[in-house]
Amino acid sequence: MSNNPAALPKRDKFSFSFALMGQTMIFNVVNLYLMIFYTDIFGLSAALVGTIFLAARFWDAVNDPIMGMIVDKTSTKWGKCRPYLLWFPAPIALITFLLFLSPDLGTTGKIIYAAVTYILWGMFYTAVDIPLWTMSSRMTVDSSQRQSTIAWGRVFNILGSFFPVILFVPLKNALGGGNEAKGYAAAALLFCIVALPLMIQSFWGTRERAPMTEEKKPTLKENLKAITHNKPLMLLLVSTVLAVFVALPVSAGIYFVTYNLGDEGLFAILAGTVLTSAVIGSALAPVLAKKIPSRTILIWANLLSAGLFIIGYFAGYSSLPVVLVLTFLIGLLLGAPLVLRTSMLADTVEYAELKTGKRSEGIIFSTLTFTGKLKLGLSAFFVGVVLDLVRYVPNAVQTAQSLNGIYMMLTLIPALGSIITVIPLFFYKLSEDEHKRIVEELGD
Repeated sequence: MSNNPAALPKRDKFSFSFALMGQTMIFNVVNLYLMIFYTDIFGLSAALVGTIFLAARFWDAVNDPIMGMIVDKTSTKWGKCRPYLLWFPAPIALITFLLFLSPDLGTTGKIIYAAVTYILWGMFYTAVDIPLWTMSSRMTVDSSQRQSTIAWGRVFNILGSFFPVILFVPLKNALGGGNEAKGYAAAALLFCIVALPLMIQSFWGTRERAPMTEEKKPTLKENLKAITHNKPLMLLLVSTVLAVFVALPVSAGIYFVTYNLGDEGLFAILAGTVLTSAVIGSALAPVLAKKIPSRTILIWANLLSAGLFIIGYFAGYSSLPVVLVLTFLIGLLLGAPLVLRTSMLADTVEYAELKTGKRSEGIIFSTLTFTGKLKLGLSAFFVGVVLDLVRYVPNAVQTAQSLNGIYMMLTLIPALGSIITVIPLFFYKLSEDEHKRIVEELGD
């Protein structure tokens, strides 16, 4: 096996990236629109919806590591990860569609239906997400090539976000014909149909080049050791979870444009702006990382974005151009961390291998999936709690208290998250040079 960065064909990068694009379409349909669908269409309270989302994350604490261990124990002629990229895209597409159905089941029945389908969605999403992200460490062991591959993936990942951001609301309105429930279901189905082939093609388009060791498969204790004895990984995970408040705009954004700005159609403009700048930030990440340590970039990007969030609160939202400029700058700053956090996590695979003698990329990448979903689940929970505290009423004119509470979830609260998320990074010591030394030592 060659560790030369040039050894990874562009076909693999494109296939990996298109799979992430399809997965992200489904992910963002759920994370951008499911909460407001539950509160304003399905008739569940905001606090209850937030609780369902949070409860699902507790199950993920069990489910995600199990999936990671399954990947680590997998050994087929197709590799560790590729079989799951063939088997599970169809189930996740189907369950995503089921999430946006609104059967008349009564209050208790609706709660059960929402909870069961959402938990199932999380399980099947995990079955695709962990193998897909683990592929970034299976396709190559070279750190710079991983950064490049993950940068490609993150750019396509963000591009995949554009489609639900820009098209979901217009499609919902057009396909629903005045029936909001029908519109949500039809739009969700359309996105699932488009996303499915994008995900499943990665089975044929990628190859696993990292060595398939013949050693005894890691035990549960050894897998847990790969996480708990992996200080760089633990610091990254804590930092990611502390970023929960930065993620509040994901769930609160649609409420902001609908009630504060009075036009849900503006969501495409606002979210499209942040995604455009995030694409630029993601594309710049590998270039910057060649000159500046990844940890340093993460710290400064978050601290500068905190300042912009605070400026945004005091500037208000009476001027849409000001809102868009601040949104663009924040997206630019937060785009690079999307790439660098993932590449830094991938580098901890070799760190753990050096410490434990076992290569456990599946269990390590399961932490990426879990903390990402935990962050969004906690953010949705906090959004539900805040909406309840400020006395939000669905489909009604909101009070000044409600409007201010919604706006704080897009400004002051994310500013706090941007500050506290950098604290663990000051203790992170696995530099790019140190990782290169570890890879060389493992190769001896």
